[in-house]
Amino acid sequence: MSTSRPHTDTLYSRLLARFYDPIMSGAEKSFLEEKRRQLLGRARGKVLEVGAGTGANFHLYNARAEVLAIEPSGAMLKYARKRLEKEGVTARIQLLKAGIGDDEVRAVAPEAGFDYIVCTLVLCTVPGPGEALDLFRQLLKPGGQLLIVEHIQDNRQPQRWLQRAVTPAWKHLSEGCHLDRPTDELLKAQGFRAVEEAYFYRWVPFYWAVLEMED
Repeated sequence: MSTSRPHTDTLYSRLLARFYDPIMSGAEKSFLEEKRRQLLGRARGKVLEVGAGTGANFHLYNARAEVLAIEPSGAMLKYARKRLEKEGVTARIQLLKAGIGDDEVRAVAPEAGFDYIVCTLVLCTVPGPGEALDLFRQLLKPGGQLLIVEHIQDNRQPQRWLQRAVTPAWKHLSEGCHLDRPTDELLKAQGFRAVEEAYFYRWVPFYWAVLEMED
């Protein structure tokens, strides 16, 4: 499966973009923004943010970060641009309508690779996550780091069974989001080593990590 699907903005995708921030505001205030802050404060140099969405991370980057923020949804990018205009953003941020597998990303990638790649609530949705992680390895510079906050498959029962039961319908409602994707396991199987990692639970388990490529 490709790591990028052609994205045509529909009425539903525009509505999802319009209401995404209000829907997520409770989770952001209660725990997600702090988890993002703990992760992104360390990012500096050339940074690739994959699936920037409405730009929830933008104000958390420090002034030493030069961010290429890619997002395949034009509807989401509309709100990301508005956020850039309104919020106090100190990093240099360039927006690009693209998915991780698109040629446009490789065309503007630094020759030496990115210092950091950022994924927050993205790998649940990316088509072909194994292929996406292979691309991350190609795009990261030696010694570069992958910064992750993702919800993941629950190892408890009956929660795991419920995730599997709900996911077929859920992914149609949320533009491809898989509730039961074992992203933490996929990362390590694809040659990433956790420098720091933590698991935390809300309504589903989450994985927070700073990872490097294994030699």
